[in-house]
Amino acid sequence: MLMAALLVIAGAQAGMAQDVTFRTYKDVAGFSCEFPSDWDFDQARNFDRIFTSAKAPDATIIIQVIEQDKAAEKTVAGQLEALKQQLLRAPDGRILNEGTAPIAGQQVPYLVAGYTALDTADTQRAFRHIQMVVTTPRAFLLMSYSAPDESFDREMRVFQNCSATLQIEAAGAAAPPVSSQPAPEQPAPQPPAAPEGQAQDTEVPDAVAPGSEETLIWRHNTDRDFWIAVPSIWSNKADQSEPYSVDMQHPDRVEGVIVFVVDMNKTSKVKEYANAWELVLADKIFFMKDRLAVPQKDHPGVGVAKTPGIMREYQGEINGATVRSVAAYVVNKKRGFTVVGYHFLGDAKGEKRIRAAVESFRLAAP
Repeated sequence: MLMAALLVIAGAQAGMAQDVTFRTYKDVAGFSCEFPSDWDFDQARNFDRIFTSAKAPDATIIIQVIEQDKAAEKTVAGQLEALKQQLLRAPDGRILNEGTAPIAGQQVPYLVAGYTALDTADTQRAFRHIQMVVTTPRAFLLMSYSAPDESFDREMRVFQNCSATLQIEAAGAAAPPVSSQPAPEQPAPQPPAAPEGQAQDTEVPDAVAPGSEETLIWRHNTDRDFWIAVPSIWSNKADQSEPYSVDMQHPDRVEGVIVFVVDMNKTSKVKEYANAWELVLADKIFFMKDRLAVPQKDHPGVGVAKTPGIMREYQGEINGATVRSVAAYVVNKKRGFTVVGYHFLGDAKGEKRIRAAVESFRLAAP
C-alpha cells in the first residue's frame, strides 16, 4: 500500500458522504486541521488532544504536543524511533511500513504498525496504527491514528483529511502555551541542580510582579454580594441588565470568567435552576454551546450553610477555535448564580486559572 499517497489524498473530503460537514480544530499550540462535525474533541489529563466518533468507537486519532526545548529526543527521527520501540513492545507488535509523506509543507516521517489490543468491548482484536511526527516552530506534533484491522481503511479517511488540511502557524506568531509533557515513557525533564552545598528550593514559587496573571485578588461585588478570586490582570465590567452579569477577562486572549445573577420569583433546587438556565440562556453563549458528557461535580462550597452548588463542563467555538468552559450553579433563597469560566482547549495554564476562579466563588467573605 502506498501510504504516503494515501496520507495526502487531496480529495479526502470528497470521498466522504456529501452530507458530512467539517469544522476546523484550531489549537493554541499553533496548528489547525479539519474534522467531520460528528467527531468529538477531548483533552486527556496529560494534555493529549483526542478525536473520536460514536459511529466508530474503536477508531482514535491522537495529537500530542511536545515542546522541542523540553523534549528528551531533540529530532524528528529520534521522536519517531522512541514511538517505534513502544509499538514493538505491544502484544504482537510489528512494523508494517515506514516512509515519508509531504504534510504541511514538509517531508514527514511515518510508520505503520500492527499489534493486538482490547477494544472498547474488552475483546482482544488485531489493530493497525499510523504514527507520524510533524515539526512546528516550537514543538513536535506526534500524530497517530489507530483502529481495528477490519475498519482501519474505512476510518482512515478522517486521518487523511486531518493530514491534508493541517496548517502550522509561522514562526513569528506569538508563542502559545503548549504542553511540556514528554512523549510516553520518556523521562520528564528534571529541574537544574542547585549549586553545590546549597539545598534546592522545591516549595517556594517564583516571585510574581503585581498585575501579572499569577497575582490573584479577591473581588467583592456589592451589587449582588458575592466574592471571587481572579488574576488581577483581568478586566472587571458589570452589566445591570437581566440577567445581571459581571464580566472578567484576560486582556489579550479568550480566557475569563462571567458571573450571571438571576432574581427568581420562588426558591428552586440547584439542579432545576441549572437545567432551566441552560435551556433559556446557555445556547446564546458561544462557549456553552454543547454540554459535555462528564460526571456532575459538587462545587467545593460558597461559605453559606445549606447552599449547595453543582458544576458542569461545556465547549463551543469562536473563529473556528475550540473553547472549553466550566460552570458552577448556586441557588441562595430566591437568587440563582451561574459562574462560568472559559479558555482555549489545550491551554493548560488557562484551564487551571479559570477552574480556580470558578471554585473560589463565595457568598460570604473569604
